[in-house]
Amino acid sequence: MILTVTANVAIDRTYVIDHLEVGAVHKVSKAYAKTGGKGVNVSRCVQALGGETLVTGMIGQAGLAEATNELTDAGLESSLFAVHGAPRQTVTVTAQDGTTTAFDEPGPTVTENTWNDFQQHIAGLLERAEMVVIAGSLPPGSPENCLARLCEEANRHQVPVVLDARGAAMRAAQNQAPLVAKLNRSELAETIGRDIKTDDDVIEAASELKANGAQHVVVTLGPQGAIGLSSEVHKVTHPSAEGNPIGAGDAFSAAIALALTQRQPFELALRLGAAAALASLNTPTAGALDKADFHAALDKIESHQAVQAR
Repeated sequence: MILTVTANVAIDRTYVIDHLEVGAVHKVSKAYAKTGGKGVNVSRCVQALGGETLVTGMIGQAGLAEATNELTDAGLESSLFAVHGAPRQTVTVTAQDGTTTAFDEPGPTVTENTWNDFQQHIAGLLERAEMVVIAGSLPPGSPENCLARLCEEANRHQVPVVLDARGAAMRAAQNQAPLVAKLNRSELAETIGRDIKTDDDVIEAASELKANGAQHVVVTLGPQGAIGLSSEVHKVTHPSAEGNPIGAGDAFSAAIALALTQRQPFELALRLGAAAALASLNTPTAGALDKADFHAALDKIESHQAVQAR
């Protein structure tokens, strides 16, 4: 079973409109509302790919019942952790030409004691897990070492970690040797503290995370595919594709976590991750993909010659 941890669970609202014009009033042709956050999206995609998953995360008390009921209706098992305050909300506006604009609230403020209690909550769930994916933004007030502490708890239970995060908390967690440290290009730049423009820049920065403890590093590059570091450097690419990019990285995380749980080689896990991300572009909301689209996308993924990691 893959446990997903979302520190800042949200109610994700998606509006589909004809076109976006600043300062105008827009008529919404379709509207969606789901429980979200990166880890929740990962669980939805794990489920779509046929895997077993359990959702946990912190959510404002006022949204606990709605979120739990929605996840249950979606066929997802959950054990959410309520904190004081209203739940975080996100709004994504998607135009018919594929242009996507997102608005993310910060979420309820948490305390050191809240994190201690949340960590104990997760410890109980780790007893059932084969893999844990810790993904997404952190609520205001989160201690800088909070991700390191969650990784340490997973290590204590001998559960490998896929960590999808950024910034100081991501840097601090590398000494806990996550199985995979996953970021996109801009998140890598924020974490390392310098611009990341070329593939060489990506490899150099990812190598720093690996040197600090990560067993593997995966950097997603949007339309340019992804670069993965193990003992070698692998790059996967795919043809240009249009669609909704929100949640594509979460689909990538779901497929790579599922593959590694099944003891698949790292290079194949990268290809499966890229295929899931590509398939997710066809869906209007984050955390969704069609398994047939995934298998069709896999044929389009190219794996490039590996070179020795630095």
